[in-house]
Amino acid sequence: MLALHKTGNQDPHVDADVVPSVGVDINTFPIDKKRNMVCKEVGGTMMPLWPMYMKDCAGLVYVVDASDSFQLGASAAALRHILSLPAIRGKPVLLALNKSDAPCVVPMEDVEATFDISSLREEIGDAMVVMKTSALSGANIDDVLSWVRGIYGL
Repeated sequence: MLALHKTGNQDPHVDADVVPSVGVDINTFPIDKKRNMVCKEVGGTMMPLWPMYMKDCAGLVYVVDASDSFQLGASAAALRHILSLPAIRGKPVLLALNKSDAPCVVPMEDVEATFDISSLREEIGDAMVVMKTSALSGANIDDVLSWVRGIYGL
C-alpha cells in the first residue's frame, strides 16, 4: 500500500536476509528530491486489518513469492479479496512476482492461471500491471519505482 508524504530524504535499503512479514513494517523511499513514498508492508497474518491500511493508499504493490508454489493459491485468493475492498477499487495495482530469478520459480503460465491474470486485466484494465522482480538481484526494481512514480505523475 502506498501513501505519499513530503518528508526529508532517506536512502532506500534492501535487506536480502528477510523473513515473511508478521506485523507491519513501515519504510520510506525517496521518489524525487522533495517527496518520499511511505511503504507499509502488512504481513499476511494481519489480513483482517488490511482494509484499515488501504483507506489512504494511492495504489497497491502486491508482492508474491514466485518460488513458493505451495502459497501461490492462497496469495491469489488474498489478492482477489483485497481487490474487492471499496478502499482499493479504481486504484492502480502492481503484482510483483518476486524471486523470479530463483531456481525453483513457478512457471509464468502457472502464475497466470492461478491468479487468473486475464480476468483481472478485464476487471481492472490498464490499472493492473504484472512484473517479474528480484529484490536480491535488483531485477526490475527500477521499473517498480517508475511505476510508483507514475501513480503520482512523476
